[in-house]
Amino acid sequence: MNKIIQADFNGQAMHFTTDAWFNATEAAEKYGKRPVDWLNQDGTREYIATLADMLKCEPGSLLKTKRGNNGGTWMHPKLAVAFSRWLDTRLAIWCDMQIDGLIRGTAQPEDWRKFRIEASSRFKGVCEMLSLTRQADGKITARHHYINEARLINWAFAGSFAPIERDRLSAKELRLLERLEAQDMVLLGRGIPYEERKAALLTFAQQQRQSMDLPMLAA
Repeated sequence: MNKIIQADFNGQAMHFTTDAWFNATEAAEKYGKRPVDWLNQDGTREYIATLADMLKCEPGSLLKTKRGNNGGTWMHPKLAVAFSRWLDTRLAIWCDMQIDGLIRGTAQPEDWRKFRIEASSRFKGVCEMLSLTRQADGKITARHHYINEARLINWAFAGSFAPIERDRLSAKELRLLERLEAQDMVLLGRGIPYEERKAALLTFAQQQRQSMDLPMLAA
């Protein structure tokens, strides 16, 4: 099997080979499913048989099994998108884009993947710090508290509370996002109230944009 590379989908690590084969077992586990349940469907058998006929290959050659690190069922690029659609529509579209980039040789460079993963990991740290600080105050942390914190960081980064399409960010923008998340962790740890954090994060973001030669947010 060719070299394995990691890509990030909504904070979850997914793995491909350099020739765009996809680790289906890993992806399915994140949705509480198994590749075998999809493979055993009548429609799937027909799809695989037809695909194999058009590719002039044996159906079994479209699947590979690997043991050990990154083990599981790996799927041919032409099969991976159909499988991903069974898991999640957005995952299928993302998977199609990743495969296209790998085949065309336009996949994101290693430093981009590094910053993408670091930004996702740092936000997990934000969530942990939020939970710990609220726990210290005798408060329970619910899902909407994490969502609000994500929206705060989005606002400081882009001037909008709307979700950020992280896969569309440059390596430099991902680095800025990771720094904002780190700064938010510091402010949370110091017990700074929400409105003060909001102002402080915006100031910090503008300073970082200037030092990183990124466009400034509109006033």
